Amino acid sequence: MASVETAAILLVEDDADIAALVKFNLEREGFPVTINPTGAGFLEQARALQPALVILDLMLPAADGLELLRRLRREPNFSELPAIILTARGDENDRIRGLDSGADDYISKPFSARELVARVRARLRQTGVERPEILEAGPVRLDLRARTAQLREAPLELSDTEFRMLAFLMKHAGRALTRRAIVDAVWSPQHFITERTVDVYMLRLRHKLEENPEAPRYLV
Repeated sequence: MASVETAAILLVEDDADIAALVKFNLEREGFPVTINPTGAGFLEQARALQPALVILDLMLPAADGLELLRRLRREPNFSELPAIILTARGDENDRIRGLDSGADDYISKPFSARELVARVRARLRQTGVERPEILEAGPVRLDLRARTAQLREAPLELSDTEFRMLAFLMKHAGRALTRRAIVDAVWSPQHFITERTVDVYMLRLRHKLEENPEAPRYLV
């Protein structure tokens, strides 16, 4: 059974409204979503995030979706990674090309958000990835579905960004993470975020979690 830290989804979608809809519905089910709005840097992003599943549009500003899928399948680590195509190109020939290129499923726009979530759950069940709901590390407990946090069993007030950053760090507990990896996982690519921003939010989290923020035990 794969650990919950791998149950993240990489969404490659250039329509901001559709991306927001998919992200909202999947994160409500406990699956963190990272959005790539153009297709640029897709493989590098996948290597950094190690997602449990990819949702891929075909018509992208910076890449051809089918070619991205073929490149993904040529990577040994991603040869079996579940991939769902989500596109307006829905005729039979398009579906056949998508499936032949390595897609596990093909969903045409317009689509039902509930059906998409159900198909994501089905694919992840097949690969043995559980839906993450509760994260625990040290004295911290996060409920991803309720979006609540506790520190030593007491309520912990976090902003949305602080919650997402802390969840990402907890899913990768014990690992050294670059600032760039944190930026890519926590913020949408549409936002211009410098790596200095990571330091600012890390300091905020240390002040909320650590007994001595100047000598941190958990966020090192």
